[in-house]
Amino acid sequence: MNIFNNQKFLIAFKAIIFVLMTWFIVNQLFLKNDIQEQWLVFKQNFKGANILFVIAAVALMPVNWFLETVKWRWLIRSKVAFQILLKSVVAGITLGFITPARSGEFIGRVMFLDDEDKAKVFYLSVVGGIAHTAVTLGAGAFFVAVWSSNLLWSGIASGAAVAFLLLYFRYDLFNNVISAIPFLERRNFILHNHQLPELSTQVKVLAITLLRYCVYILQYILLQMFFGVSDKFFALMVHNGVFFLIHTFSPLMPFLDFSFRGGAALYVFKDFSTNNIGVLSAVTGAWVLNLVVPALIGYLFILKRKKLNV
Repeated sequence: MNIFNNQKFLIAFKAIIFVLMTWFIVNQLFLKNDIQEQWLVFKQNFKGANILFVIAAVALMPVNWFLETVKWRWLIRSKVAFQILLKSVVAGITLGFITPARSGEFIGRVMFLDDEDKAKVFYLSVVGGIAHTAVTLGAGAFFVAVWSSNLLWSGIASGAAVAFLLLYFRYDLFNNVISAIPFLERRNFILHNHQLPELSTQVKVLAITLLRYCVYILQYILLQMFFGVSDKFFALMVHNGVFFLIHTFSPLMPFLDFSFRGGAALYVFKDFSTNNIGVLSAVTGAWVLNLVVPALIGYLFILKRKKLNV
């Protein structure tokens, strides 16, 4: 019997996800912060036209999911209905939320892809992640050069970006090494090079990854404007680009990563704004919009599943 299709395991699996997600959300939002102070600041910013910044940031949330789903469809070249692929993306966020290095994201995605080759889904998830890292490092290198006169950090980021771009466009070479590992070959957990995206598709995926990066950075800017951090658009863009670069190296799981996000944001903005509560509130808002909300929705999708397809 496949343990993943056992009903008792399924119930336990869903319950564990619920308990972990609930505890970590409550812990980060309420136990480690003065919620009353946060609420007072939050209400003050709702007065006036600034509310439009929040509305715009929230409106960008489904845009982000849509772009990731399009990117995912291009990568796996699947004929599965778009809404199913969307569910797989959001379910991936749910399991990535509670696993190291978002490793559970693959399980969430494959859960809704009944007929897909699991090895292909796993490796192409990695390829998509490489594209994301390459864009973050490349843009971050530019922003660091503007943010700091120390070109060493910009040079390191540029070198890392080039390395990830080479790995992304020539993943076939790396894949040849992986495919030759006897352990993986015996279990047929390999990706054949003909299953990799073509160059034209790689360029499209990289372009849509850059577009998603722009959506993310715009969300942060809108929330920071709402919380009164600054009204200087370009300066906010530069500081957020540096923040994203630093955050790329977070060693924590997404649910624990909140503290790292806050600390990194305060470090980047320390010489630009004294509104520390505003900086942390914007980080909290973006964290909720881009991780907590989709993770909860993904959990509902998982809850409705009659079997776990992994």
